[in-house]
Amino acid sequence: MKYTQYFLIILIILLINNLCFAQGNIVDYFLKDPNAWDDTKKIIHKLPTKVIVADGLEGLGFNLAEFSEGDEVALIFLETKKAEKLKREGFCNADDKLLPGKNRIVSVNTRNSGNRRYFHYKFILQRNINNVPITIYNNGNAVLESTYDGSRPVKDISNLSGIELCEIEIR
Repeated sequence: MKYTQYFLIILIILLINNLCFAQGNIVDYFLKDPNAWDDTKKIIHKLPTKVIVADGLEGLGFNLAEFSEGDEVALIFLETKKAEKLKREGFCNADDKLLPGKNRIVSVNTRNSGNRRYFHYKFILQRNINNVPITIYNNGNAVLESTYDGSRPVKDISNLSGIELCEIEIR
């Protein structure tokens, strides 16, 4: 009986470690696999949000405006091979993570607060100068937003992982 308890404890520890490893690996998947963007577009059955920014890169970033407490969300910048993980609402400066021309950005939940039946995040694309927003793009609508409340049936992995895609063209 005692050995069974030890076995169960070890099994639980291994499962938790594998889950954490898998959630962190999704960022690496997008950064390393050149087909990840196209494969994901097929899986989630929707086109990326497209935005054109005409004023260059200075001060450009993503404002994490809404976020379910205890979660972690990642922004993955495919052209520069950079990622930023956010654990709280706030501004993510992206002018060093974007390039002139077309940029592909993926957002994904990398940690859920323990309740896979609920998460929400919302990114607004804006330009900040001296920490003050001077321009908000996409008519103020979120460029990356994902919500799962457990009441909808799971049609694809994006329902559970919060995967969203965005293309930003910098002119």
